[in-house]
Amino acid sequence: MEGFDTVRAVARRAHDDAAMKANGERSASKLLEGATRLTGIPRQGVQDGDPVLCGAEAILDPQTPAIFYKQSVPEEKAAFYQAHEFGHHFLDNASGACSAADIDDIMPEERMPLGVQRVEGYGPRERRECQANVFAREFLLPCSEARRLFIAERLPATSIAEQRGLPLGLVYQQLAQALFVPEFEAAPVQTHKAPALDNSQRVAAEAMDAPHLVEAGPGTGKTRTLIARIDWLLHKKEVPPENILALTFSNKAAEEMRERVALSAPDAAPAIWAGTFHAFGLEVLRKYGHLLGLDPNVQPVDPSDALLLLEERLPELPLDHYLKLYDPALALRDVLSAISRAKDELIGPAQYRGFGEAMLNEAGHDADAREAAQKVIEVADIYAVYEQILQDAGVVDFADLILKPIKLLEEHPEVGPALRGQYPHILVDEYQDVNRASSVLLQLLAAGSKELWVVGDARQSIYRFRGASPANIRNFERDFPGGKRLSLDVNYRSQDPVVRFVEAFAPKMKASVGGLPAKWTAHRGHQGGEICMEIAVDMPAEATGLAAEIEKRRKDGVPYRDQAILCRSHTNLARFAGQLEARGIPVLYLGDLFERPEIRDMLALLSFTCEPERGGLLRIASFPEYSLPLDDVREVLSFAKEKRIYPLDAISRLSEIVGLSSQGRAGLGKLADHLSFVTPGTTPGALLAEYLFVRSGYLDSVLADESVSGQQQRLALFQLLQFAIEHKGVGGGGPRNQLLQWIRRLEIFGEERQLRQMPSAAAGIDAVRLLTVHASKGLEFSVVYLPGLGTSMFPVNPQYNPCPPPPSMLSDDPKASHAEEEECLFFVAASRARDTLHLSRAERYGANRNASSLLTAMAAHLPRQPDGPPRWRDGGDIGEKGIESHVHLAPELDSHRAEDLDQYLRCPRAYLYQRVLALSGARDDNAYVEFHRAVYSVLRWMSTQEAGREVGREEAFGMLETAWEEIGPSKHPYAAVYREAADGIIGRAITRRSSGAEILDADWQLVRPNGRIRVRPDHVENGPEKPIVRRLRTGKPPKKVDDDLYALYHAAAAQELGEAKVEALFLTTDEVVPVPMSEKVIGNRLQKYDNAIAGIRSGHFPASPDERTCPRCPQYFICPGVPGESSEF
Repeated sequence: MEGFDTVRAVARRAHDDAAMKANGERSASKLLEGATRLTGIPRQGVQDGDPVLCGAEAILDPQTPAIFYKQSVPEEKAAFYQAHEFGHHFLDNASGACSAADIDDIMPEERMPLGVQRVEGYGPRERRECQANVFAREFLLPCSEARRLFIAERLPATSIAEQRGLPLGLVYQQLAQALFVPEFEAAPVQTHKAPALDNSQRVAAEAMDAPHLVEAGPGTGKTRTLIARIDWLLHKKEVPPENILALTFSNKAAEEMRERVALSAPDAAPAIWAGTFHAFGLEVLRKYGHLLGLDPNVQPVDPSDALLLLEERLPELPLDHYLKLYDPALALRDVLSAISRAKDELIGPAQYRGFGEAMLNEAGHDADAREAAQKVIEVADIYAVYEQILQDAGVVDFADLILKPIKLLEEHPEVGPALRGQYPHILVDEYQDVNRASSVLLQLLAAGSKELWVVGDARQSIYRFRGASPANIRNFERDFPGGKRLSLDVNYRSQDPVVRFVEAFAPKMKASVGGLPAKWTAHRGHQGGEICMEIAVDMPAEATGLAAEIEKRRKDGVPYRDQAILCRSHTNLARFAGQLEARGIPVLYLGDLFERPEIRDMLALLSFTCEPERGGLLRIASFPEYSLPLDDVREVLSFAKEKRIYPLDAISRLSEIVGLSSQGRAGLGKLADHLSFVTPGTTPGALLAEYLFVRSGYLDSVLADESVSGQQQRLALFQLLQFAIEHKGVGGGGPRNQLLQWIRRLEIFGEERQLRQMPSAAAGIDAVRLLTVHASKGLEFSVVYLPGLGTSMFPVNPQYNPCPPPPSMLSDDPKASHAEEEECLFFVAASRARDTLHLSRAERYGANRNASSLLTAMAAHLPRQPDGPPRWRDGGDIGEKGIESHVHLAPELDSHRAEDLDQYLRCPRAYLYQRVLALSGARDDNAYVEFHRAVYSVLRWMSTQEAGREVGREEAFGMLETAWEEIGPSKHPYAAVYREAADGIIGRAITRRSSGAEILDADWQLVRPNGRIRVRPDHVENGPEKPIVRRLRTGKPPKKVDDDLYALYHAAAAQELGEAKVEALFLTTDEVVPVPMSEKVIGNRLQKYDNAIAGIRSGHFPASPDERTCPRCPQYFICPGVPGESSEF
């Protein structure tokens, strides 16, 4: 059986036939009766423990034939059990006992690529059970029927479930599928396949008597050749399918491989082991891991979960350079990345430490070199603790899935022969993306074998950030003695101009060194395809030019969906998406799922029910069916704060809230009714499903929008609902808190990118595809546009690595490797085009930009010179959508605290939320804030003591103890870490105070043209030459101390004292850093504060998005919503 759309088609036919047998009745019971008449398979409920069930919930016996199921379950659940077993009959006719885990009426069919699912995917049996679940849902309630009942008959999900006798979860899932996902329509993408294997493919598919590396350039039929190899092994060599091991780059690729093999060998396909290196490693560990002391059901943890384990044991970690008190997890993420990279290179903690010690010995008196060495040693020591943490938890991380099987093969001689006996034939796809550890594992698995067959292309190695090593291709003959290389010679994808372009670029690539020459025959010849090059004056003009080109191609017969814009970064992709949409071009681009407007609406709803001080009501207020005035929202939040209750509870006590408008009272009453079902234990999936499909009218406008934008809204809601249903809570708090915290973690650590892939059902939407180059791998389009080809945009500059590996650990120079990967990305992007490759750049992207080095390298092969005059000059009159001014919210202030203005400069919207609307500014990880507050309360107390009076250690530490218990993080998991830092700071402050310097009181009002700024330096003393103004910091000194706030210190000190020296005192290390500033710099910085005051006065509070800081903001899930603005924000 193929994909889930095929399953649904089979289920719909079975539904119609069964309904006909049931005289047109479509309740669950009648459909099942009809299915029995249709198939001749009786159904029988039996008692729990009946031997016929074999310990299962339900079973299909195809020999009898009969379906048996537990009769003790609720009637609607029993109906699903029976439909599931009918699914097995129609799909695979397989017998087997189905457990409760197998039969699931609500679990998504396409698993989210997070956590263990990134490794395991579906095995053959799991996939059969999942297909039976999908069949059962579609058989009992076809999507077309669910859509009709919900839209035409206006029936909520609960009524549908009751009327049809169905589990409510099933109805939720079918409504999500019916309402949010477009009906599957295969895109009419033109394909060009040779009638049979060409000579190079046949030679590769039938290669024998040596390990073989098949170099497969783009469009040369790599997958086709791999499948032909499997067919040849099965049919010509009569190799049992269970003796074939096929290692692929993704679970999806493995599933597609099995499906294609099934076309010619349906019985053999399930028996072939096909999956990723990591999935295979997990299977090896579950079979032989006991030899290493692992549990037979050992579970892998993804990077986010591994980080959580590390955080929980933070007090045990030997942190120094990587101790960031304001956010410990931030530095640990980088440390974990370094550890993972070390494991990819088969480097353990001791060897890693050895690298650091060698660096320290070589550093001499070079301070920077010594610090770099100390950081490597620190990572090594954390690595050692981390390994113990994993062992204590009985889990492995992703890198261990390769590393530990290697250890098994090296240390336990019985394992190698067993695996080699089981899998004498090994095939590897995408070999250029395999890391060094995986290559070593492969060497051990294929030791002495002449049946190893790998396929790849070093020029398409684009996953270096995951540890991929194209050196594996260069070193193939060394790693596998006697190895031979073959190449695929015919490009079936692209027309001749595109083939010649990528062929000309190939020799210029560093990745081509050591490989076979790039020479491909273009099977399609020249049919009007071309290479285009355009230059624009700026990005708006480039977008206008692209829009015109896209429309021109569409009129020439190329649908939107067969045109793609590829960018190097998500940032540029989002910019072009906005520009093209503004010009009327339909684009398919979800972007960051959790930052989409409709998703923020749902997250604000969840936040409102479980995060009392985060202001979720501010965004909900703008939902059309509530339309709550801002004053009423503030009344509710004020009432909740006064009564110390949740805002959710407050809206159920509206009679007690005076001052509400009639409009607000009506809207709040409706909201209270819509959320009246919510309890502390309500899961996020259940809340969202009932809110959308039972209670509210939120979907009315969403379902009415038939545009591409509307379809994307629905797809995004579908993704969120599946994510929420699948999420299994971990950590503290209720289930909704756990989900929201998990989303923040995904955002902070960049894991949300795993959710940006469009569901497969989006394939039929006629819109221009917008993809990163990485996401485009394996795809093809008639026309490919590569815009933004400017300096530092493509290729991009290397990203700063806060935790770099020791140089001696890597075989390649990181800078050279980065440059090589950028070339590979360009090669991959260009080769996605079937007919036309359209390159473009602008002279300005904010600042002036020269042409990309990639363009200049290919200047001789372009129709226009990349540094020529621009022809795209018109950017149109489309401007950026402005944020509404909130003059009515502008606070009337006599003066502004410096700290408040700093917040405005960082993000005016956060200032509005926290300073004007008085929402909480506390973060989930506010232990640092509590630590800071406790320490500073003692420091302030010390500063108020009479100048020259000695403050005793016992007295000071007594004050700290009191403050620690009252306002410090005494109950936090990191309490010991924070307390150690606090003790050190106070101890050093006592020592410094004993110097006897005169302490001055400082609460200054700096007069500026737009208003006064209140400046309160942390410490002012009379120095021997001039007053000293100090800012106290609890961390370590950065490379440069240069915050805007120091300009205020300089200006205020000059106003109050005439002349002063400004310094920063870093209490963690007791280092004093002078902060001199020229008059010009001070003036420029003060202008920022003047502009901030003017912005506040005019009610200008735009959001300032930042991918690193936004997820930590308390108002992340509501931003930038404010009543009076639409939910487009």
